Amino acid sequence: MTYSFDMLCPTRIAFGCGKAQEAPEEIRRLGASRPLVVTGPRLGKSAMAAEFLAALEKAGIPGELFTGAEPEPPAALVEEAGRNIHDKGFDLLIGLGGGSTMDFTKGLSVCAATEQPLREFVGQGLVPAKGLPMIMIPTTAGSGSEVSPVAVFSFPDEGVKLGLSSPFLTPDAALVDPLLTVGLPPTTTAYTGMDALIHGLESYLSRRSNAMSELFSLSAVAEILPWLEKAVKNGSDIEARTHLSLGSLLAGLAFSMAGTAAIHALAYPPGGTFHVPHGLANTVLMKSVLQFTLPWCGKKTEGLARALGVDGADDAERAEEIFDRLQRLVEALGCDIRLRELAIAEEDLPKMAKACLKEARLLANNPRPVTESDALAIYRRAW
Repeated sequence: MTYSFDMLCPTRIAFGCGKAQEAPEEIRRLGASRPLVVTGPRLGKSAMAAEFLAALEKAGIPGELFTGAEPEPPAALVEEAGRNIHDKGFDLLIGLGGGSTMDFTKGLSVCAATEQPLREFVGQGLVPAKGLPMIMIPTTAGSGSEVSPVAVFSFPDEGVKLGLSSPFLTPDAALVDPLLTVGLPPTTTAYTGMDALIHGLESYLSRRSNAMSELFSLSAVAEILPWLEKAVKNGSDIEARTHLSLGSLLAGLAFSMAGTAAIHALAYPPGGTFHVPHGLANTVLMKSVLQFTLPWCGKKTEGLARALGVDGADDAERAEEIFDRLQRLVEALGCDIRLRELAIAEEDLPKMAKACLKEARLLANNPRPVTESDALAIYRRAW
């Protein structure tokens, strides 16, 4: 752990039930008057979207709706949409949706300001300038994209998902309203909640962790773990939804500083090539990656064990209890799935092992270096 760090996050984070209603004043604070609300096709047809636009109209801020955001957003689609909105006079983007929608919004912000393809910005600090201002309003508790400087896009020609990380991708404001997550189906709640939990785990173990990020990481784990199963079993439990939203927010702040690591890097090929939902791909690979990584984490297993509510006489025993606690959670959520059950054949594993190495940004954060042969062994263990 280091006591030297830099932190990027939105200028304003508003958290709590009903906070989405503060969008008009946030738009005015940012000096905007013509927002484009970015969402997906299903949410775009919902009462939530209609009511949100009506509230903007009532506040004297005419907004328009873009409903073309897709899961695992393909870079070419984002670039095309960015070109289309470039000349329409929008002065602010509002990402209303889950992690893919918020990443799509970040991509639009960049592509409305430059003609360069997103592939040129993959990696750390390569986005050339700030695009349109952004307000993020998450409708899931998982990605943490509402507060992060990261966006992930799929590149189907390469069969991978790759990330961009830049201060210019940090949203200008995040309005985190747990009430907007109440209608999520159980599977979506489980997958997104596990994604947030893994953000907490990986950012804590990351080689780039620091004194502040570790506080956020462990707090995120402690917020999510006792409440995720409750939210999956009773989606109307506002208390559980609030804890998950807070845990996801804390995890987003943590990985904004420390990054994620090998779980995410190895999860991107199943997502990019086989369209496995991101949170599920992370969950399927979590135990195999941790079994590979934890022996290299030393005393950090003690802090992680405390956050997970387990104990052990030494690091090795604590690691086993960590595996057991996480496995019990995965089974309770109905996510105890293997790669072979996701239409991934054994002969696909070497291609995925090669593809995951393109996520060098994330693999560099892992406490234990990951070679192509290591990645293949991890995939085989999870298959």
